Amino acid sequence: MYIYLYTVTITLNKMSLHESLSQWIKKIELENPPPPAITAFNFGMLLSDKGYMVYLTGAEVYDPDDDDWAGEIDYQPPRAIKYFLIPRDFTKGLKWQGALDLVVEWLKEFSAIQPGLFEGRAVTAGFDDGELITIKNE
Repeated sequence: MYIYLYTVTITLNKMSLHESLSQWIKKIELENPPPPAITAFNFGMLLSDKGYMVYLTGAEVYDPDDDDWAGEIDYQPPRAIKYFLIPRDFTKGLKWQGALDLVVEWLKEFSAIQPGLFEGRAVTAGFDDGELITIKNE
């Protein structure tokens, strides 16, 4: 019985994280939509003193064989909405790879269910100065 309740709690928490991330993307899309020339998005990650953060940038050029494309920032939301702080409850005890896995899982689900912003664009995720994980090619 305890295992079942614990699983439900984790699922509900995971759903609330996914909902929070989805609301963040929708806010960006509504308040500062990217121009049509943006062909790829990168969801960068970093660890700050507040915890793991995700940020969004876009580029007009995408090269699946060279991660340096992500350094060519042709689009980024205003600072007030550029970053999403993942609540510590979701990353407690996780090392960087676990936090990245959470974001990658959400991006895969979100881009399949609500492709809007990602339609016709490549999407990657990764930590600054690390290898990018391809979520979706153009």
